[in-house]
Amino acid sequence: MINPANNAPQNTEQKPTCPDCASELDVPLDVEKGEILSCPGCGLELEVKNNPVGGGGLDLQELTLEGEDWGE
Repeated sequence: MINPANNAPQNTEQKPTCPDCASELDVPLDVEKGEILSCPGCGLELEVKNNPVGGGGLDLQELTLEGEDWGE
């Protein structure tokens, strides 16, 4: 006899974590390159640099906004 409680799919894939505070990030399945995610723990904004098919190996980088220099 099969125990139904043991038939649940096992998710061994780790969630991406914030590089600043190590909080787990909830990333939508349909996230696309260039989208901005916010860390729920510290508020750090992260840009999706690469999202390979299948979701494994999501590449996140801290968002940096570069302003105009105007020669100063």
